[in-house]
Amino acid sequence: MEGTKQPIILKRIITGFVILSLVIALISSYFLRGNDLLPKVKESLPQAQYFVKVSTSPVVYEGYSDEDHQKKVGFVAIGEATGYGGPLTMVTGIDLQGKIVGIVIANHKDTPSFIQMLKNKGYLKQFISKPVTDSLSIENDIDRVSGATYSSRGVAMAVAQGAHSVAQRQLGLSVTQEPTPVKFGLKEMSILALILLAYVSVQFKISKLRWVTLIGGLIFLGFKFNAAISMSNIASLLMGYFPPVKQYVFWYLLLAGIPGLIFALRKNIYCYWLCPFGAAQEVAAKIGGGKFRCRKEIDLKLRKIKYVFAYLSLMLALIFQTPGFAGYEPFATLFGLKGFGVMWFILPIVLFSSLFIDRFWCKYFCPVGVVNELILKARRFIDKLFERAPKRAISEVSSVPESLWGLKAKKKH
Repeated sequence: MEGTKQPIILKRIITGFVILSLVIALISSYFLRGNDLLPKVKESLPQAQYFVKVSTSPVVYEGYSDEDHQKKVGFVAIGEATGYGGPLTMVTGIDLQGKIVGIVIANHKDTPSFIQMLKNKGYLKQFISKPVTDSLSIENDIDRVSGATYSSRGVAMAVAQGAHSVAQRQLGLSVTQEPTPVKFGLKEMSILALILLAYVSVQFKISKLRWVTLIGGLIFLGFKFNAAISMSNIASLLMGYFPPVKQYVFWYLLLAGIPGLIFALRKNIYCYWLCPFGAAQEVAAKIGGGKFRCRKEIDLKLRKIKYVFAYLSLMLALIFQTPGFAGYEPFATLFGLKGFGVMWFILPIVLFSSLFIDRFWCKYFCPVGVVNELILKARRFIDKLFERAPKRAISEVSSVPESLWGLKAKKKH
C-alpha cells in the first residue's frame, strides 16, 4: 500500500512545485519590467548632451547641447505599441523642424526573429527625415516587411505615438491622423472559415471534413500566413500583452476563439483539425506509412518530454520577460523559412521521423498540445464539480486521429 502511495505523493509534489514556480515567475514578470532608456535617448538624438523630461504620457525629452539648457537641438519621444509576440518600445529623435532624425528599438518582447528581419531589411531607415505630421503607418507612409507585418505595424505605431505627441504639444503642428480601420481581410476570413468547418465537423461528426480543415490549415495558417499557435503567443497572453483588437482580429481569433471552442466542445479541435504542423506530419505519415510503434511503457515515458519542455520554455519567457523565448517550435522554419540555427537542425529530424511515427512532434515535444490538454482537463474538472459529466469521454491530446469518435476499423471478410 505504501509503495502505491509514494508515486502519487511525488506527483503531487512535482505538480505543486511547477504551479508555484510558474505563478511566482508570472507575478515577477509584472513587477520587474522596465530598464534605463537614457543611453537609447542619447543614441536617437546624438546632437544633444543634456535632456529634460517635459512630458510623461508619452515620455518626451527636450535635448540641449549645453549644460545651461539654452541651446535646444530637438526632442526625443518614447512610444510603446505591441508587435506580434509582445510589446516594444521605440525611441524617436526629432529636430526643431519636426523631422525624424534618429530611431532606436529601446526594448522589445516581440519574437526575436521578426525583429531581426526588420533590422536586416533596413525597415527603420524609412522613418528618417519623415515629418512628424505624417501618419507614419504601414498603410500609407511606411512599407512593411513581408513576413513580419505585425512587428512592422507595432514599430510604426510606437514611432507615431511619440512623434505625433511632439508635433502637437511641443511644436504646435496639426497631425495627419486617420481613423483606425478594423483589420479583417483574407487572413481573418480564412481562420474564421476553418474554425466554423471544424465546429461543424465535430458537432455533426462529419469525419471527412477533418481532412478539409487540416489541409486548409496547412495552406492558410501554414504556408500562406505562417500563423500557427506558438508557445510564445501563449506566454504573451499570460503576461498581459494584448494588442489592439482592431488591428489584431486574427490574433484574438487564434488565442481566444480556438481555446474557447476547445473548452466548449470538449474536443481538441486545434491539434487535430486546424494545426498546420500537425497536418504536415500527417501528410508525411501517409507518405512513409507512419506505422512504427514503440513499447507502451516507453511511449508513455517519452510523452512526458513535452511537459518538461513546455514548463521550461514558459519559465524562460517569464524570467526574461520575453514571450518569444518560449517559442521553440519549428513552425516558422517550415512555413516561413525563418528561424535561428538549431531550428534548421530540428525541422528535418521531425519531418523525417514523422514519416514513420504518426505525429512525432505532437506526441513527444509540442507545448501547445500540453496547453490544450490543460484546457480539456479544466473543462472536465468543472463538469465533475457541477456533476454534469459529459456522456462520452473527453478526447485527450495524445489520442490518435483514427479514434477521435471511437470508430473502429472494419474487418475485411
